[in-house]
Amino acid sequence: MNLFNETCSSYQERSKPILDEIKLWMEPSLRHAVPESKLESVLNYMNQRWQQLTNFLLDGSLEIDNNGPENQIRPFVVGRKNRLFSGIPRGAQASALFYSLIATAVVKP
Repeated sequence: MNLFNETCSSYQERSKPILDEIKLWMEPSLRHAVPESKLESVLNYMNQRWQQLTNFLLDGSLEIDNNGPENQIRPFVVGRKNRLFSGIPRGAQASALFYSLIATAVVKP
């Protein structure tokens, strides 16, 4: 059994029952939600994207979260306001290019 199959099995064993419970809660909650409320909006969003939300159960190569990319961009986001000229489009493009080059160098040493 390869790593992706093991991961997929783990997702099926541990995450699927929780997602099944959420789905069972979501469907009646959506029917009874106050129209145009925040709850209805959130439940509609989740319901419309249920397949995308649960894709990781079928493919062990998919990440269950996006922590990796979030952590990669965190230094840029935190430091963005301190960078000279990032308040203008050309400066923002230069910052984005610079950061992309650095991030690529870090990922591919």
